[in-house]
Amino acid sequence: MSITIGDGTKRNLGLRILRAGAMELRRVPQLVTNDEVETLPKEQQPFLYASGNWGLGYVSVKNLVGRTTLIVSLVKYLAFVVADWAGQVDFIAGNVTGGVVPGWLLAQELSGLLGRVIPFVYIRDLRKKGGQKELITGIANNPEIPLGSAGVVVEELVNFAETICNGAICLREAGYVAKEGACILSYRNPVAEKALKENSIEMSWLLSLQDLLDSADENKTHPADLLAEYKRFLLDPLAWQAERGLTHVEKGGTK
Repeated sequence: MSITIGDGTKRNLGLRILRAGAMELRRVPQLVTNDEVETLPKEQQPFLYASGNWGLGYVSVKNLVGRTTLIVSLVKYLAFVVADWAGQVDFIAGNVTGGVVPGWLLAQELSGLLGRVIPFVYIRDLRKKGGQKELITGIANNPEIPLGSAGVVVEELVNFAETICNGAICLREAGYVAKEGACILSYRNPVAEKALKENSIEMSWLLSLQDLLDSADENKTHPADLLAEYKRFLLDPLAWQAERGLTHVEKGGTK
């Protein structure tokens, strides 16, 4: 099976994401410190990502789960990418929360494409407290996923790649193979690329953030200067952060 997703299709998918209002950009001042962030008007506040790093833009792919036609279409195309690109795929593991819905849909699509059942499990927050401390839900005593099976870790998007790496490590520690990840949108920034390489994870994705920004440029959905600044941010996000006096926050969380 070899299906190429052309630039025209990517631009169309990107435009559909943009028209759904998924991408927000903010005019972050040149100089600001962590303590000063909340004193700024919201439209000037940098986003604090789950990794604890800061940025001027955020693409809320996870909120697209409420747009059934769009999310199903995006995952159908992602399934072609994963089926063509990935090695052995025995099961899909969706990271909570953003990877659960696209991960479940991806498992269904791959089952049809590959002609065999691809089970789905989900990986809970590694910092979760209480309960039975079960990190991988759906895998225990499951004859469809014996130890040593190969899982693909799924997120809705990958920014700094911290959670995709944590998900792979979690599967490995439980006795499974986890060398591959997949997402709808990949920021592909150098920090993420380095983390993925260090953790021996190969990624497949439907769209890169550059694809999305090119679509935004072409269709003039966002101010040109903010799009240019977001592209500059992608080249070296930690340098962009440092230029503004912002520093890493130990406990991140998009806001």
